[in-house]
Amino acid sequence: MARGADRVPLTELSETMWRRVLDVKLTGSFLMTKAILPTMIAAGAGGSIVNISSIAGKRGSAYTAAYNVSNFGIQGFTQSMAMELAPHNIRVNAVCPGLIGTSRMDSLAQTPEWETKIIQTIPLKRAGTDEEVACLIAWICSPDAAYMTGQSINFDGGVVMW
Repeated sequence: MARGADRVPLTELSETMWRRVLDVKLTGSFLMTKAILPTMIAAGAGGSIVNISSIAGKRGSAYTAAYNVSNFGIQGFTQSMAMELAPHNIRVNAVCPGLIGTSRMDSLAQTPEWETKIIQTIPLKRAGTDEEVACLIAWICSPDAAYMTGQSINFDGGVVMW
């Protein structure tokens, strides 16, 4: 179910597309973190940064090299920043969604192939929702998660269990 112009065999993946995926996913996380850090550190109140990765950063799969690499990178970046920013009481974590029923999947939803794929691959037998992802992020940012940093949290209905 790999979807996107970058989801092709490596021999067909252009350097331009490779760089675009890494720029959006990985460099985007770097630039956003770098932009907010001076303000967060100067405020002295700690805080929480949540990067968005994917379960694709937990295991590789065919035809998704750029996407996999960018998500593995986000998880490493998350750990590095968690170590660097802990003295400032700034926590850094990543959310790693699996299949989420967003508009990007609209052309697949409600087809027999879609339902079969979900039943075969997702232990909870359904796609997640964007609202569920938002609730997880809100919890990570809350005082209830004050002792958590450097984690890459799978949110995938049980697809990846480590």
